[in-house]
Amino acid sequence: MNKRYFRADTIYEKSADLDCLVEAVQFYGVNKTKLDGLKKEISGLYISKNLDELVRNSHLAARHMKEVGLFDACTPLIDTSTTAPDRYEVKFVVKEHKAFTLGAKMGVTTLGDADASLTSSKNSLTGRGESISASFSKTIKGGNSFNFSATKPFLGWQKYSRVSASLYRTLEDLRWNKSDLTENALLFNYSGRLGQRPIFSHAQFNMVWRSFMPQHDAPFPVREHAGHTTKFSLENSVYIDTRDRPVLASRGAFFKVSQEYAGLLGDSVFLKHQLDLQIAAPLILDTILSASLQCAVVKSLADRSLHLLDRLYLGGPHDVRGFDMRSIGTRAETSCIGGAASCAGAIHLYKPLYPRDMVFAHLFTSAGSVSSVRSKHRLRDIMESPRVSAGLGIAVNFKDIIRLELNYVIPLRFAAGDACAAGLQFGAGLNFI
Repeated sequence: MNKRYFRADTIYEKSADLDCLVEAVQFYGVNKTKLDGLKKEISGLYISKNLDELVRNSHLAARHMKEVGLFDACTPLIDTSTTAPDRYEVKFVVKEHKAFTLGAKMGVTTLGDADASLTSSKNSLTGRGESISASFSKTIKGGNSFNFSATKPFLGWQKYSRVSASLYRTLEDLRWNKSDLTENALLFNYSGRLGQRPIFSHAQFNMVWRSFMPQHDAPFPVREHAGHTTKFSLENSVYIDTRDRPVLASRGAFFKVSQEYAGLLGDSVFLKHQLDLQIAAPLILDTILSASLQCAVVKSLADRSLHLLDRLYLGGPHDVRGFDMRSIGTRAETSCIGGAASCAGAIHLYKPLYPRDMVFAHLFTSAGSVSSVRSKHRLRDIMESPRVSAGLGIAVNFKDIIRLELNYVIPLRFAAGDACAAGLQFGAGLNFI
């Protein structure tokens, strides 16, 4: 492979009139990945009718093999064949995952607590993209969590389907409720793509055992929910995603509708609906305009009030910035007790800095409100009492895995008793409004 290769954009969208026939597909760097899996992943290359299609399909195949976990890196190369001018060979230069990875790190949680974590994983377990991972983390204030998960993708040309299972235990300080939570759960997931369009579905079965322990200074509306509860629920979602990247997109749209039904077994009996919408588009002066909206409603299906753990909350660096974490809505003394309907939205303006696809200047305004579980006019309550904030700062997209934000925020509209957090606010995670 001592040849010189050129970038794909040299010929892409300029070669639709050049017929092609794929004569061979070769892999360089493969040791443990199974041949049957590779055959499924590249089957679409052989139906390329012209050189433009071959360039596009080679890129799609390389990206898909990374996304399903077959390779850590994959670069496609297209070469001419010596047998005929319209025949081509596609070569993939790949880097397989390490046999075993072990890591340790220290950082800061979204709540501002210092934490340390240990992680281990084994990717492409049998050479077909399967993976297992385990992690343990502990915060300086005593919270800790353990998680074990296993994932298996279904291989095939542009086939985005997989099953997974997770087992976790977490101990968390719910400071907005002045309570401690111990949660043990077993989750089963299926996700898949519907046809060749960017329409995806996700189904999940949750089995959760929770211990909710209010602290000594918690008010009575929190204390009355103390004790052990169980939740057996089914979640289903359908979403359309045309964004160029899942974290801090520069163009495209995301639309998701999801439902959760709890009541198969256990104490939690409710029905929840949620709508998520995000749109991004480039503007003049190399800026990006983005808008997000999230609306949710939850209804108890039993003759008792919703448990605090099943209610809706807003506030914090992930949604309505400028307020303490999960602090918006009905309050009992200094504790937030959530609600049954919520709506939050934000408008962002980004300016790429350096590196361009990683660090962005960030200007935004966000708003949202939560309606009480006892409200008879939830939509009216949300419309009449919105919380509004605005700010600017820095947003970081780290390898499309996690988003970091450091903003200076000013609450512009708030209600009496709200826990405002004017000034610097840090957020880390994947899902931001």
